[in-house]
Amino acid sequence: MKSSAYKIFNLLIITVLMASCEKEFSLENGGFSMIARGTLLDSLGDCKQISVNGNYKVDVTLTSTNFIQANVNFITTGKYIIESDTVNGIWFRDSGFVLNTGALKVNIKGFGKPLLPKTSVFTLKFNDTYCTFPVTTSGSGNSGGGGNDYFPTSKASNWTYKFIPNIGSLDTFRVTVAEDTFTIDSLEYFKFGLSLSDTFFFAKNSNIGNYYSLSTPEFAYIYIFDSVPDHLLLYPFLKESAAVNETWETPEYGTVKLEASPGVYEYGDTKAKFTIVSKNTVPYTIGGNTYQNVIAVRRDIWFKPTNGTDRIILTGISYYAKGFGLIDQVLGITPNTQSLSITRQPTIY
Repeated sequence: MKSSAYKIFNLLIITVLMASCEKEFSLENGGFSMIARGTLLDSLGDCKQISVNGNYKVDVTLTSTNFIQANVNFITTGKYIIESDTVNGIWFRDSGFVLNTGALKVNIKGFGKPLLPKTSVFTLKFNDTYCTFPVTTSGSGNSGGGGNDYFPTSKASNWTYKFIPNIGSLDTFRVTVAEDTFTIDSLEYFKFGLSLSDTFFFAKNSNIGNYYSLSTPEFAYIYIFDSVPDHLLLYPFLKESAAVNETWETPEYGTVKLEASPGVYEYGDTKAKFTIVSKNTVPYTIGGNTYQNVIAVRRDIWFKPTNGTDRIILTGISYYAKGFGLIDQVLGITPNTQSLSITRQPTIY
């Protein structure tokens, strides 16, 4: 009974509306085939304000929260289409029927998936009027994200890497920041869990721009020793403020076991020495994407065998992109290199 009454009430409303609009939308006047005329400009011929709503993230499909709002002055009633061009993989479009003339705010939906982290300028068209507006796409997740960090630690952020060439059966793996954290010396450490079932721990001191690892002196996500002590080292692996050619090193970490040659093992201490190779000078392309702000850090792994002389057993360069983190590691000397490379643009939250 309630449902029937609701339907009858709606029918009465519709009947009244149709009666009140009968003259304006008669068949003689074109009815619903009329095309609305209007403008995006004000009386001085300037573009009215266009506001951008929602977060725009690389590789994330736009949803209903992604739209622009345009101030439109409708001169005649009828059907309308307001749309933008396509830039950086996304566009905006809305269509409908306007019943009244005058100023109206129109929400125009966004479509597509952003390709690159940058600010793009779009052109909105309605009838013969055009206005531009900017949209900034973040490559590092939602609002804020890791945009200013060279090694983001925000929870749920993830990276996919590939060994080139494969290490035995190891090929591609995924790294994800876990929910739980812990604190050492006032620094909050985040757990980076690998799909290979390993866990690594990283932190940032925002006051000085240093990034820390709680691990062995080896490269991130790479093991080179056959056995290590039952404790971990705490050391900076990246310093934002360090100048090119500036160096620092870890404390000695021993005793480790190293297979010096097939079947031949040595025991001794080890440490890592870091050198800033370059800072934000040359764009770096990897995994089909080009990263503009990249710091390259060389890491030399030193080994001091018992009753022996220090020597470098492995050298490599790690590339850290602002807002994205570790995008590539190239170990060894060409052509006998082993790389740990990003396969797609990471998702940073």
